Amino acid sequence: MFNLLQMQAVKNEGIMVQDGKIYLVMTIVSIILIGLFIYVASIDKKVSQLEKK
Repeated sequence: MFNLLQMQAVKNEGIMVQDGKIYLVMTIVSIILIGLFIYVASIDKKVSQLEKK
């Protein structure tokens, strides 16, 4: 049973890499994370300016 599950996992993994979908997913995740970091940095900057006042 475990052998069957392992074979299916390898097969599915091969499909993601073969079709290039994994690169698309990683690109989208990276863009979202970069956007979140920029948003948090801008919020931090605004809060710091309010603390100085």
